[in-house]
Amino acid sequence: MINYRHLFFVVFLFFYGCVETLISVTIIPDGRYHVKIESQGDERDIKDKDFNLPSSSNWSVEEFQKQDIDSDETIFVRSAESLLSGRNFLGDNGELGSLRYPISVEKKKGIFSDTYTLIQIFEGRNIDKKYPMLSKSLLNPGNNKLENRVQTEIIMYCLRRSMKDVSTDQNVEALLQERILNHFNGVFFKAEEENKLFEILNEGDEEKVEFLNLPEKLVRTNFKPFVDLLPRNFIDNCINRMRDYLHEANVTIQLNDDTFKFVGTLPGVVFSSNADSISSDSLWWIFDLKDFMNESFTIEAASVVYYPQKIQQTIVLGALVILIVLFFIAKRKAKS
Repeated sequence: MINYRHLFFVVFLFFYGCVETLISVTIIPDGRYHVKIESQGDERDIKDKDFNLPSSSNWSVEEFQKQDIDSDETIFVRSAESLLSGRNFLGDNGELGSLRYPISVEKKKGIFSDTYTLIQIFEGRNIDKKYPMLSKSLLNPGNNKLENRVQTEIIMYCLRRSMKDVSTDQNVEALLQERILNHFNGVFFKAEEENKLFEILNEGDEEKVEFLNLPEKLVRTNFKPFVDLLPRNFIDNCINRMRDYLHEANVTIQLNDDTFKFVGTLPGVVFSSNADSISSDSLWWIFDLKDFMNESFTIEAASVVYYPQKIQQTIVLGALVILIVLFFIAKRKAKS
């Protein structure tokens, strides 16, 4: 019999959805900058929470649909644009696990020139540290042995982190936490041996099959042997916290098939950047999840605007001062 839940997991992890996001940043001479972020792709993938566009009152947000001229398929588009200054924290800064991509533009005024610096950071997901098997699966798709263990790994990570967080307030000893984790590990190991792992991890209504739902019934059942040793509401608090960490994992996985393009236009002459390419006066970067799986991906560029008139005026003024000084020196020598 085909394990449809397992099949869904594999398809979701490696082929589900595709979103392309273009971020355009244009710095104007006074140091402010115009940002437009546009994502397009499948409507369901656009509306999930892996990459959130800004939506505050400072931003103009638009949603619409269009037809792909090549395939005649419907493409869903969401865009946001705003005129900003200084540093801005983009993304859901307060929500655990959401992708954050802060941007900063700085203008430094000089006597003969102004310097502009652009920095945008896509914060690293730390996948190797949090979910080592997921990291290997993303880099080596098609390895069934790895794919079979990814969900277990993520659920255990979420359980471990949630118990640690809740135990800080409710004073549960580290030794008891380890006993509970060992118990859950044993449950998952036995289920895998009996080929029931995906059934117990994906419990619930068949019509609501989603990637990485919280198996709440499984969690509550396997906490039961420890109920008398745990503070009141500890299990409920752990389950609520697990939802946050599962959201973080879901965001990471859903980003797997997203691609990003960044185009920056700076005043004057660009003298430093880590851009992938330059087209006319625009700098281009193309990247995806693999570029910020662990460490942050940083976009950097700097330009300078020279003021020739000021330079010329200074040279003329300097020459005039030198001539005046030489004149007085010569006049003094003539008198002596």
